[in-house]
Amino acid sequence: MEPWVARHPAVHVVMQHGPSKPLAGAENHTVLPYPRLMALCGAADAIVLQGGAGGVMDMRSLARIPIVVPRIPVGNEVVDDHQLIFTNKAAELGVIHRAVTKEQLWQHLDAAINGTLLTRINVALATPGVANIARLLTVLPAAGSPGTRSRRLLRSAMGAVRRR
Repeated sequence: MEPWVARHPAVHVVMQHGPSKPLAGAENHTVLPYPRLMALCGAADAIVLQGGAGGVMDMRSLARIPIVVPRIPVGNEVVDDHQLIFTNKAAELGVIHRAVTKEQLWQHLDAAINGTLLTRINVALATPGVANIARLLTVLPAAGSPGTRSRRLLRSAMGAVRRR
């Protein structure tokens, strides 16, 4: 990120870096309180995340499409390639913009800054998995027939997802 930030001095970059070193040229925070982090993400032109499902779903709840850089299992960075697999599928579904090289990351950031990369959606859309469950609910047996408990559990799960 440092070369990109250096080339874009007018861009205000906020970095939550955890135990990593601060980013030169950015407003750095070891850890941000969750409400503040979500407020910053809601207002940002672009959001860059590591490839965990939790962060992606947080951005989904804000009706945002983040740029996601999956952590790679090299040098004990992560234990396996689950972030590569997850982000590949999430990118196919249009839930994220995936970057696996610094050039891809910088290209996405440049496009977000100039307004050619979609980073916001009009409404927090249901993910394809939730949409599939909703379709299943329309074909499950009616109350009182076999499968009623399954239908009730799925409706309960759908309610929990919608309330989120």
